Amino acid sequence: MKLYMKNQLLSLKRDFNLTNQDGDPVYKVKNKWLSIGQQFRIIDLAQDKEVAQVKEQIIDLMPTVDVYDQNNDKVAEIRKKVSLFRDNYKVTSLDWDVKGNILDFDFRITDENGDRIARIDRKVISIRDTFVIDIEDQVPADVVPIILGVVMAIDLVVERKNEGK
Repeated sequence: MKLYMKNQLLSLKRDFNLTNQDGDPVYKVKNKWLSIGQQFRIIDLAQDKEVAQVKEQIIDLMPTVDVYDQNNDKVAEIRKKVSLFRDNYKVTSLDWDVKGNILDFDFRITDENGDRIARIDRKVISIRDTFVIDIEDQVPADVVPIILGVVMAIDLVVERKNEGK
């Protein structure tokens, strides 16, 4: 399954849609205002239902963001790994790894066996980015929102790093 996110640069402060290859909206990412730390809700538009949340932890030494499922249960914590050469992230609870060029948004999410479950690429066209989130066919439908939450969390961590926070 391929999902596309066309976005203004630094637009995680706004709501936006994830579309399929035909340009039809599939998910909506809504920014939650008036919260401590940045928070997003991921809405499945077909069901008109919240399927995941992303919440930034603001009192942590290393950038950390949590992902919650539709029942508001914490299912993942995205934490930057200490590395001299590359930015690498660990997705705890799920035992996933995120590797690649994080700053250029060209990375892969792999499971505990090292099998790729998603690939994320960014194409920059003028002031707009197009993110391509290519989720492997064997990934169960209920895991897709969690993958999207992980992608949003990594984007938030990168944004914080670029802001110097």
